[in-house]
Amino acid sequence: MTGSFLHSTVQCRSIENNHHKPVNGSAMTSENLIFQLFFAIILMLGQTLNAQSTNHFANVRLILGNGEIFEQGSLLIRDGSIIDIGPSLDIPDDAVFHDLSGQTIIPALVNTHAHLGWEAYGDWGSQYFTDENLVDHLYRHAYYGVGTIISTGSDEFEIANRVKLEQLRGNIKGARYHLSPGMGSPGGGPNPRFTSDPNFWGVNPIIDPEQGANMVRQLSSEGYDIAKIWVDSRDELRGAQIKVAPEIYRAILETASDYDMRIIAHATTLTDHKSLVSAGNRRFIHMPYDMAVDDEYLDMVRENNVYIVPTLGMITKQEPYYIPAFQDPYFYDQVPQSVIDSLNGNYTPPANLSAEAESLSAIRADNLFKLKDHIIFGTDAGAVGDFFGYADHVELSLFVRMGMTPMEAIVASTSRSAQAFGLTDVGTLQAGKAADFVILNANPLDDINNTRQISDVYIRGERVERESWRTRWTQED
Repeated sequence: MTGSFLHSTVQCRSIENNHHKPVNGSAMTSENLIFQLFFAIILMLGQTLNAQSTNHFANVRLILGNGEIFEQGSLLIRDGSIIDIGPSLDIPDDAVFHDLSGQTIIPALVNTHAHLGWEAYGDWGSQYFTDENLVDHLYRHAYYGVGTIISTGSDEFEIANRVKLEQLRGNIKGARYHLSPGMGSPGGGPNPRFTSDPNFWGVNPIIDPEQGANMVRQLSSEGYDIAKIWVDSRDELRGAQIKVAPEIYRAILETASDYDMRIIAHATTLTDHKSLVSAGNRRFIHMPYDMAVDDEYLDMVRENNVYIVPTLGMITKQEPYYIPAFQDPYFYDQVPQSVIDSLNGNYTPPANLSAEAESLSAIRADNLFKLKDHIIFGTDAGAVGDFFGYADHVELSLFVRMGMTPMEAIVASTSRSAQAFGLTDVGTLQAGKAADFVILNANPLDDINNTRQISDVYIRGERVERESWRTRWTQED
């Protein structure tokens, strides 16, 4: 895999061929030794800050993630948590002092929609869903200031759960990894890029209400508390048996409520959005793209406190202002020159928008503005040709381009995204929360693109060694 962070250090063939072996085998085989070495090297390449020390970040602008701001204040962290924050604090004598004069701290971003494991930076497919590649993607998010990532409906469960377990044990750092299994009509679900792959595994098929309810119970018993359901007309168009009918997703939503499982629905039309909200759904991947939202829908969204991931990066690739990644130096931190050259060579510039497309583009921008108090953050990266971490900052800039203020964009991308999925430990700078934050060299309230001016990233109170990862990612194999 081009740019892989461990490819030249550890050959992971044994890990990649171990997809169907139990995680907790008792025998110390050569594969187990390699697996342990894999995570040991990750730890050696990890963070250097002693998380058990009290660290005092002083003289810094603090954007809390909930709309509040301290123009100059202090942040105290210890044992991976924020222990105090404010304009004036009592500082322990043994605290390690960090003077951040002129800088800004924001919470680490919370991305609620991406597809980890498949992207290979120069190639793509199920064959790349390995322990190594999945962990690499967690670090790519962390590098760009994303502290939490929800991977939706395309993870290979055995590999994904093995990596998640090692992260919970403290053996893997990077962005916090959450899984969201998918449910959909047989033969349907994700875009054809996934379903055309002969090894695609992501959809748990549902054909009637009983099967939908039973699938929720099964996923809950396996420890999942987030799940995705595809409700999309493309399923009918490409030969799926059915489009998921209202009686099916109603059974899923009712059962999920009983099991405290948060369902997020993939839906792109206003009609489907209204039907799903009426059935009890409160989380959406994609906003209505087909027509202008009306007062009835806006009232439903407000009354039911609906959360919507608009995935603007996916729908703006034909816009005249679109900049492909290979033309943006901010992307260059995570790939070697050969990947940039390959992307350039395979790029076809978008055609001029038709009058109809221009009208639809304006409608979508207006939809986002009307829904801005219910927008949450997600990129769809890993599925639609966007790249982890980098795509997150593109999405932030699109939020503001379409009418949100920088503060509204930050709230949507931190505290509101965490609230949408009950992630109580992240999303805001607050005493008792996890010490997941980004230190910026410029104020993002002046220009949202200043979120790209990253000085440091801290996840779980530990400094991400961005320089080491950048060196590994940009070197040629």
